[in-house]
Amino acid sequence: MSFADLELDDMPDWPWAPQVLVALLLLILVLVAGTFFVVKPALDELEHYKQQELELKQTLSRVAKKAALLPLMQAQLNELNSHYDFLLQQLPEQKELASLLAAMNEEGLNNDLTFTRIDWGKRVSQDFLLKLPLDIELTGSYNNIGDYAQSIAQLPRIILLENAEWQRVSQESSTLHFRVRAYTYQFKQGEKKQE
Repeated sequence: MSFADLELDDMPDWPWAPQVLVALLLLILVLVAGTFFVVKPALDELEHYKQQELELKQTLSRVAKKAALLPLMQAQLNELNSHYDFLLQQLPEQKELASLLAAMNEEGLNNDLTFTRIDWGKRVSQDFLLKLPLDIELTGSYNNIGDYAQSIAQLPRIILLENAEWQRVSQESSTLHFRVRAYTYQFKQGEKKQE
């Protein structure tokens, strides 16, 4: 009997070998279909979950490191806040500008300097600060000018000296004509109120 003589309707009457062969072919076909439609998607999903697990472990590791550093960061934040408050106290308020100018003038007089000019320039607006320029021109000895600059640095408010120029009053004289632009800063009123 050949396979060509076998009909599917009479399968139960087939000899044992062809029945086993057809059963094996059906089994292989079911296994291939099961692998393609069931196992492969399940393996892909498993791989996706493994990747997701790895990403979550990395995220957890980063968060754990940040949590471990939290007390140190809190201490640094507290230190920065106290430094910020200290610097804030060194910025003059509007009502203090006249007394600041008077203190700078007094320091110059205490150091035997003669002022030819001391006045405020035009305010410059920056991010959250106002930059207040102060033009100063004076005459005196080199040491007295140095002492004056040191005494300005010791005032309780922040004052920066920039663009300093000096020259002798005359060729024979040791007296210098000193010109400098000083700056102090103020918080803009809107920014200060928001704190």
